[in-house]
Amino acid sequence: MDFYNRIAENTHLLNKGDNEILSYCIRNNKRISGMKVQEVADELYTSPASVIRFCKKLGFSGFSEFKAALKVELFQNEKEETKTHHSTDFLRDVHKTIQLIQEDTVDWLLEKIHHCRRVEFYAAGSSRTVAAEFVKRLQVIGKPAFWYDDSSLMNISAKQMTSEDLVIVISVSGETSLVIAANMAKSRGATIVSVTNLGSNTLSDMADENIYVNSTYFVKSNIEIRSRLQLCLVCEYIFFRYLERYGCSEEARLPEEPMIAAR
Repeated sequence: MDFYNRIAENTHLLNKGDNEILSYCIRNNKRISGMKVQEVADELYTSPASVIRFCKKLGFSGFSEFKAALKVELFQNEKEETKTHHSTDFLRDVHKTIQLIQEDTVDWLLEKIHHCRRVEFYAAGSSRTVAAEFVKRLQVIGKPAFWYDDSSLMNISAKQMTSEDLVIVISVSGETSLVIAANMAKSRGATIVSVTNLGSNTLSDMADENIYVNSTYFVKSNIEIRSRLQLCLVCEYIFFRYLERYGCSEEARLPEEPMIAAR
């Protein structure tokens, strides 16, 4: 089974410590193939047993098989880069993001969106365009949805959340200031869903459920550039799955009847 497919199918089994191991291995994927389990454990201030348990949660027999699968993945990626001559990992990121979609998580989220009182989106920077488009689509089909990119407005929104509300927080890094608003909303009983880059981050660690994308970046003229297409892809997929399952609300489907003057 493909390395990323294994991750997608078993991510829900990982705890905070496991996510930190996963994040480290992805960031240092070329080093991992030459490391021993004790070296990885030392780098992460954990035990070899914890690293091995992490590997088994992903469906591997142990650290050796995990390393072998990662090595095969790197080899395939190098072949693709040689063949296509892409200077960035853009197309590969899209492919990996598709692999990371967990249908069980999507099904759970569709039900939450349908039954919640309202959906609030928190996003900042380039991610705000993704949130704005998702909200517009939900509003068109009659679902109460709103988005915020200002920390003050997010905090005001968070204070008004209840257990009947859903908050979807979009942040590639998962380390932006909107984590504060997400925590506040969670303390009010709202369900929190994070959409972040694969790996351990503050936002995914505190969320009730996580949706991951694979998003690398490249530097041009000392500017870090990262695509948001992966976020758009995942959000579009969730919306159209929702449309297939639940359709539009009656209010959105039926045009307003003209008033008829009494005779």
